[in-house]
Amino acid sequence: MLLLGSNDQITLDSNYIHHTSGRGPKIGGNTLVHAVNNYWYSVSGHAFDNEATGKVLAEGNVFDEVAQPIKPITTPGQLFSSPNPAVNMRCRNDLRRTCRLNMNINSGPFTGFATGVLGGMQGKHVPGAYRAGSVKNQVLANAGVGKI
Repeated sequence: MLLLGSNDQITLDSNYIHHTSGRGPKIGGNTLVHAVNNYWYSVSGHAFDNEATGKVLAEGNVFDEVAQPIKPITTPGQLFSSPNPAVNMRCRNDLRRTCRLNMNINSGPFTGFATGVLGGMQGKHVPGAYRAGSVKNQVLANAGVGKI
């Protein structure tokens, strides 16, 4: 997935992204992405590839057997990965709720503390996240052809 538009605002919600090797998604072009309730499975390379101009809020996602949830680059964009309950409380100011933790199952680390991303979400419709523990079953039951 290439999310490279100029000032785009994208919600990536409840997707099953599996058996890929990278750019799932690649974010740039000053794009703001809310990645929520997604299930990544068996990714041999990286999931997020966040260019210097990309901005991402990732919450309530599951990374299952993902070698690198985020591609390590020298000039990464802004990413808030909902890293822990204490830091996630900062979402209350901009989203009016606490961000949900992501879940990591046999995957590499997924970190990012760029709270500036949260300010970009202020005043926008930002869907809520499930508890990561229920995302896998929700996505597998509802994502895909014929399940809309």
